[in-house]
Formats: sequence, C-alpha cells, structure tokens
Amino acid sequence: MKKLILYSDQIIGKTDDLDRQLLTLLNKDKPKLAYIPSCSDGTRKYYNEKVEYYRRLGIEDFMYFDIDKEFQESKIQELIHCDAIHLSGGDTAYFLSNIKKRNFDNLLKSYVDKGGILIGISAGSIMMSETIEIIKIGEKYEDVCSIDDMQGLGLVDFEFMPHWDNEIYNMDEFQTYTLSSKRPLYLCNDEAGIVVRDHDVSFIGNVVKIENGVVNKA
Repeated sequence: MKKLILYSDQIIGKTDDLDRQLLTLLNKDKPKLAYIPSCSDGTRKYYNEKVEYYRRLGIEDFMYFDIDKEFQESKIQELIHCDAIHLSGGDTAYFLSNIKKRNFDNLLKSYVDKGGILIGISAGSIMMSETIEIIKIGEKYEDVCSIDDMQGLGLVDFEFMPHWDNEIYNMDEFQTYTLSSKRPLYLCNDEAGIVVRDHDVSFIGNVVKIENGVVNKA
C-alpha cells in the first residue's frame, strides 16, 4: 500500500495531527528513519534539528543519506531497508536534479511500491507530484542548477504548494495555472498537510483545493 505524508513544514505543537498520522503508518515500536537532504548538510545542522523533532515522537534510530557531495552508494541497501525516508525542504529544482542524477527517482518509487513510507517537507512534498512546475509561481524563480526536466516522482495525481499564505500569494496565478495543468492543486499552510494511503487521500488542517480554476476547501 502506498504510504506518503506531505508536510508543508514541521512545527512542534502545530503539526501534531500529521505526526500522529505518521506514527499510525509506521505502526512499529522501534522504526528506523532515513533523512535525505536537498543538498549536502556538512555540519548536520538541519539533520540534527530533524533528529530532535522525531525523537519527540519516540523515533530513535536514524541515518543520514546524502545524494549530493557526500553520496555513498554503499549505503543504499541500508537506506531502502529503513521504515521511512524523509525528503527535506530546500531548493526543489536542485534536489530533484540530484535525485535524477543518482537514478533515485526510480529507487524511491520502488521503495514506496514495496511499502516504504515517504515523508516530504516543502520541496520534498512538491517532488512527489508529476511535475515541479508550481515552484515558478509565487516568488522569483531562479533555476540554480539549470534543470531541464521538471518531471517529478509521479507518486500522486495532484500538485502541492507549501507555505500557503493568502496575504502573500496571488490566487489568480494559481487558478490560471490549474487551467493549463489539468491537475488539482492543493495549497497548504505550515500547519497543514496531506496523508496518502494507497488511493485514500486525507487532508489535515487548512488545505485549499484549486481545480480547473475553481477554488474550494479540500
């Protein structure tokens, strides 16, 4: 069964409902979680922050897996045997470029097909869609890695926009975008997210749906 959790962000005390959904999916006393950063985290600053976040949930077994400058092919077997893989936030285009360079798009899809849990945060969630084109909306887009292929992992049939704040973004842009994309787009604020269990999609918190230019509550 496909098991995915798409967070906009992880905020102690504010994303507890999503955390509980994650623990339900894990359903294991001592799960192991792998952390894949969007770019090399040389000081492990962001990795250590997530270790502390997950320790609050009773998760104690972690591995850091770098697909950028510290890539180690020898660790792949350990990675795919983890109960869950966390895809970090960061530069979505750069992250996706590294995933494809390592052929990890196919690896992650296979991991999910075999029952592994995939956790996305911001960029990590955006990549689960069929495309990451949505990153060009809402702020100045800088293609730092000259990525030509915007095709995402294709694990869900909708698109995801994190950090939604209706005081910052222009809704008209998103409505126009969905007229051409022909896919539902979900806007999530930083306390909200989406849980996918095979074909069952659950919305946690304030999630706005836009489909064919029409705005609705998810």
